[in-house]
Amino acid sequence: MQQQQNEGGTGRCLCGAVTYRFEGRPSSVGLCQCERCQRQSGSAFLIGVVFPMEAVTIEGRLSTYESRESGDGALRRHFCATCGSAVSITLDRYPEIRSMMGGTLDDKSSLQPSFAIWCSSGQPWLTLPANITCHSDYPDGTFGQ
Repeated sequence: MQQQQNEGGTGRCLCGAVTYRFEGRPSSVGLCQCERCQRQSGSAFLIGVVFPMEAVTIEGRLSTYESRESGDGALRRHFCATCGSAVSITLDRYPEIRSMMGGTLDDKSSLQPSFAIWCSSGQPWLTLPANITCHSDYPDGTFGQ
């Protein structure tokens, strides 16, 4: 992914009905271990690859699930209307960014998360590498910068 991070890259959902292109490097790559992201990802965590909103172009039909967990506005989970693959998240709290789901990138080989949030909700059988900073909740400035 080194080349993709410098020059941009592509991704898609499981069935290929939704595709996207991103320009440049992600502003951050992190893991979320909150219970909602565990349910959405079907795993112990979600991999968020964050880009400026204008750096990502999405083609295909997305459906959206909106939730309001706090006073910070809506969190929208965008997924393929055909296969259900989670593709991205947008937040009212950070309107300038779009978080792409790490598993949807065509080249995931060099993704290097630097932090994890909601580690207080993490699975006890999962030990993250020492180079990933673990936050017990969601401090400002982690995904949204």
